[in-house]
Amino acid sequence: MAYQLFPPVKKITYRKTFCEIDKLRGANCTEIDAQAFSDLPENLIPVFTSDAGVYCYRIGQVGNCPVPEKTQGYVLQIKEDGICVTAIDPAGLRYGVDTLRQILNQAEGRVNCLEIQDYPTMLNRGLMLDISRGKVYTREYLLQLIQILSRFRYNVLQLYMEHPFDFKKHPEICEGSDPVTAEDIRVLQNRCRELNIELQANLQCLGHFHRILTRKEHMDLSESEMFWSLCTTSEGSVQLMDEMFSEYLPLFDSKWVNICFDEPYDIGKGKSAPAGKDGPQLYVEFLKKIHALAAKYGKKIMIFGDVFIRHPELLAAMPKDVRYLDWCYDPKPHYGTPAIFNKFGLDYWVCPGSGNWNTLFPRLDGSLTNINNLLREGVAANAGGMLFTDWNDHGGYTQPAAGYYAYGHAAAAAWAGEGESQQFEGEDKYIDSVLVLPDYSKIVKTFAKIYQLPPIWSKNRSQCVMALFDEPIFGKAVRGPQPPDGLKAYDLALPEGVHTVLERHSQHPLRPVFSIPESTCAAIAEAAAQAKALALQLPECPAREQFCYQADAFTLMTDKLALSRKIIRCFECGGLTVHDLVLLEDEVRVMTRRYVHLQMRFIKIWLQVAKVSEIDISMTYFAHIIERLDYLRDWMSWQREILAAGGKISTDFSGYETAGYSTLPTY
Repeated sequence: MAYQLFPPVKKITYRKTFCEIDKLRGANCTEIDAQAFSDLPENLIPVFTSDAGVYCYRIGQVGNCPVPEKTQGYVLQIKEDGICVTAIDPAGLRYGVDTLRQILNQAEGRVNCLEIQDYPTMLNRGLMLDISRGKVYTREYLLQLIQILSRFRYNVLQLYMEHPFDFKKHPEICEGSDPVTAEDIRVLQNRCRELNIELQANLQCLGHFHRILTRKEHMDLSESEMFWSLCTTSEGSVQLMDEMFSEYLPLFDSKWVNICFDEPYDIGKGKSAPAGKDGPQLYVEFLKKIHALAAKYGKKIMIFGDVFIRHPELLAAMPKDVRYLDWCYDPKPHYGTPAIFNKFGLDYWVCPGSGNWNTLFPRLDGSLTNINNLLREGVAANAGGMLFTDWNDHGGYTQPAAGYYAYGHAAAAAWAGEGESQQFEGEDKYIDSVLVLPDYSKIVKTFAKIYQLPPIWSKNRSQCVMALFDEPIFGKAVRGPQPPDGLKAYDLALPEGVHTVLERHSQHPLRPVFSIPESTCAAIAEAAAQAKALALQLPECPAREQFCYQADAFTLMTDKLALSRKIIRCFECGGLTVHDLVLLEDEVRVMTRRYVHLQMRFIKIWLQVAKVSEIDISMTYFAHIIERLDYLRDWMSWQREILAAGGKISTDFSGYETAGYSTLPTY
């Protein structure tokens, strides 16, 4: 039989003979983490040795086994009387044993004799997890995640850091947060080391500095009144980064630190303007200062490459040991950016994204397209690795378990170097087995149907999360413009006459907010119901709770839109009676109660995986919508009193106050 192996192997040769697994005895292995063998048959569990040289797992009589030449590669041989896995490093041995595990799970007592030669196309396969703008994950959760990442064959992990670290020299930075500690980093690093994962430092050093620059101790370091970027001409900025580096960087064994340096919107537009230099020039000058600081602590820097994509002429002035991170998260058919970095012969990685931010559920189809196409171009243009990014913009409304599918796919695509297929053979089955969750992949794909519906998906966000929290009467999901005919969920180019808008806080270009038609709401509700039915079949576990919460959030969103439209129609049609208004008030009361219950579940699920830190962001949105529903009920009660007294009610909602709140307040 032909085995389904994930990720696809480079070369497999089948023999016409078989190996009787139950008859094998005497397994031994070069010492690696014992969990790599935890679910193998008992007779295949090895005795560990500390032999130097080639890393090897061996059982039975297999003779001499070939040794792979490539880093992280392995050779797996199954013969009639034995099995052998060889590698030149511990990671390769671990990956070879994982492939053996997959074969054994598909066999029934005997296994096809074969030889597999396999190795990763991209030697660096990393995940960057945002722990600064949403969930600051607990040590316990991150340890569990590291185990999952190891099975998916990640070998790099970064925790995106802005303010939530316990800086002893600057306790004001994390004040009001529940920060990551130095001990957390040490424990995580030890576990990463055991599983052949490099824990790399990540610390924002220019933009995205709002939480630090709004502290009174550091306001004077802000470039502008946006309180977004450090002032690049201030010596105080360099001093602050030096003091932060001195505590943070020595905690990491890795020689690399990701200083980020992305999206410096206001550079050169504020305090640095008198220097008479443009933003790009100031950017490079400050970058060189941070480069020197990192070297002071024995580190090399990697940076997000968005500024250099717009200004490739700057690359000639850069230090030669910088690593660039080519990020783009849109599902484009073609990017062109890897070719820019390759043209200059630079060390760079490609960085697709999970589509897991500003949404109730990951925008899976868009993420998979982004992964496949950006990685394909990266492989063709000599990218040295992949850093898969999972952001938590504005509070992290979605749940972590939903993102694991994209995690698995991204690592597999980086390993295989293939970018044409949305899905690899055996992918769903393997991801389900790693997570020990039957039908996990089916649940995720059922939810993902929602983001194939127009006009749900937009650049950098989804409209479902906005619709969940927007104003019940004047919210844009209800009263926004109708989407143009033929607009698809993942269309990047808007029809003529439809213009993008800007996100107020960061100047991100975004697509406009369209109303969500009743037909789309019905399709959302159907998909959510199907997904919840599947989720309820899972054993009791955090993923089950997360999926059920997400299904109920979608359902509540569609029910809220339906109630909003009902109220608007009742008022606009006229003829309302006191009795009608009492019934509408009661429906709003029930809706409010449902939001409170959803909020309580959100808190419970959050605290299962994350610290209290930053939960206030999401709680603010719940508070907004609960307050607005209370106001709506009070307003209708006021209209009922007017009607009972013989007066005329406000059928056009002219007396209805929104306080400027129409859609999700972040935007």
